[in-house]
Amino acid sequence: MREKFLSILFIAALLGVWFTFQVDRHSAALKDIRMANAQAEEQGQWFFEQPNIDARYEAMLQDINLEELPSADTVSASVYDLIREYGFNDFKTNPPKTTTGIPLTFHAFTININKADYNKLIDFTNEIKSSLPYVSLRQISIIAQPRTPQFLNVKLELKSIEYTK
Repeated sequence: MREKFLSILFIAALLGVWFTFQVDRHSAALKDIRMANAQAEEQGQWFFEQPNIDARYEAMLQDINLEELPSADTVSASVYDLIREYGFNDFKTNPPKTTTGIPLTFHAFTININKADYNKLIDFTNEIKSSLPYVSLRQISIIAQPRTPQFLNVKLELKSIEYTK
């Protein structure tokens, strides 16, 4: 009787392990199916909205005077002149990173300014916003200098748009 009971217990344990494995497999499959359905729905929505997106894009392009969009060199020269005008002597500009597209090309500029005065920095960023309308200030990283905390080390990331025919 004891051997029969242990045999049944062993078989029940094996069935339990097998059932747990099957439940895990099925739940993973259901999760994959739900994710695939969500992605299919998202892609279907994108295809459904594509004509509207294209129409809005074309309308936005019509609102922009494409001939006024500055080139990367023009933006670099303007930013360099502003840096000099505001008296930042210890600075470094990197060549722009360009993402080519048709009809718009995007340029990303990085400027590192050392020993910047806070008030001059605020005025400088406001001047960039007002005098260069097609240049956006994407990010500013500010670190106080350890020895002279009234001066700041600043990293500016700018992005500009250029019309390419």
